[in-house]
Amino acid sequence: MVYIDTADVSICRIHIDYAVDLARSWDAHVIVAFVPEDLISNPSHGFARGAAIESMLAAYEARRHEANERLRALLAEVTAATGVQCELRICSGETGEALMLHARHASLAIVGTGREPARAETALTVSEDIIFASGRPSILLPPSWQKTGLPETIVIGWNASREAARAVADSMPFLAAARAVHVVVVPEPKVARLLGEDPGSDISLHLACHGIKVTLDHLEGGNAGELILAHAEDLRAEMVVMGAYGQSRITEFVFGSATRTLLASPKVPIFLSR
Repeated sequence: MVYIDTADVSICRIHIDYAVDLARSWDAHVIVAFVPEDLISNPSHGFARGAAIESMLAAYEARRHEANERLRALLAEVTAATGVQCELRICSGETGEALMLHARHASLAIVGTGREPARAETALTVSEDIIFASGRPSILLPPSWQKTGLPETIVIGWNASREAARAVADSMPFLAAARAVHVVVVPEPKVARLLGEDPGSDISLHLACHGIKVTLDHLEGGNAGELILAHAEDLRAEMVVMGAYGQSRITEFVFGSATRTLLASPKVPIFLSR
């Protein structure tokens, strides 16, 4: 399941190509949930009066029709080129849990980073937290990510929480296919008390039992989230696996120091479960 709220080919093609390549690896298909422009989300539309309202509505319908047709043509082109079946769902007027249900009926949701200040607010940007709450794993994809295919190097942010354990279990197909998996532990006081003298050894052994070769990395510092993502960049990892807070809004990962800023501009795809 790929969530898109723009028909700009240069942007949505990144998400679609990434999803199609994953689908091809597992003989799956891709569903694109397109969340079109919403009149309500544009404050300027509220100032239209008289004949301007009719003109505004006509222009809005024209833009929406053009966006739908552009995406249909793009998906037809991708299907013809790759053999991966792509379905388009137009999610007009859908918000919150209505959007979440599309992810709940799929194996994986791919969502762009929707917290850039310049990004216009849409029904999708205000619903991304709901999508992450769908009960299905999600991948937060950086807007400039160009690599496709299964990740060869994966970093796991581990603190033995329920959310982190869920993320590891959900990401097992990725972990099993990777060449290198790094389990990263930042021994903050709470983590140190929970994991004992050798934090990360138990989850490393668990992964090794599944035939996954693991490198255990201990990092020192106060901001676990930033340390893990920086380490992933140093390793040139293609994915970071982390648990997410089981709260109504995902403003932080389970590592309390990894804040909204990290969600706004990650440099690597982030696999999230909660």
